[in-house]
Amino acid sequence: MTELPRVTEILREVGLIDFSHVPLSIMEPAQKFGSAVHRATELWDRGTLDIEILSEPLIPYLEGWKKFLKDYDITINPDEIEQQFTSKKWGFKGTPDRWPMIGKKRTLIDLKSSTSMYPVTAIQTAAYDILLEENGIKIQQRWGIQLNEKGTYRVEPYLKLNDRTIFLSALNVYKFKKENL
Repeated sequence: MTELPRVTEILREVGLIDFSHVPLSIMEPAQKFGSAVHRATELWDRGTLDIEILSEPLIPYLEGWKKFLKDYDITINPDEIEQQFTSKKWGFKGTPDRWPMIGKKRTLIDLKSSTSMYPVTAIQTAAYDILLEENGIKIQQRWGIQLNEKGTYRVEPYLKLNDRTIFLSALNVYKFKKENL
């Protein structure tokens, strides 16, 4: 059996995620920092973060996350953090960041530490929505949460119904390319 492609790999291979214009000297540290932000928020949500050893640049991003959780009165269930899911129906896999209840709505959250929110995040969250739905978790809303160096956050709701169709189109292009090019 061949390895299933990841959501971000699919989006990158079809050109919806393209950082080829960004020099590696900028891209690699940015990716490492984004991973560190994800890890810090994950450990916080699991109650296992040792704040004393947290790198200074990560603190405002964590503060933004904590503020978001407080403002929306969210409690994160450890079973709703960074789990890999697969789609047998469509043949891909991915790891959604969070899917807590916000109010009475199951909300898919994708965390970002980038300086801007990219439109492709809507497509990425739609892919995670497909994965979660196939695995018995019904999402009612999708949000991108942009954390920043000021210790605040921005919520970007994704409302377009055709985001799923766009992802599935990208998946089909990805598969065509792998099989034929």
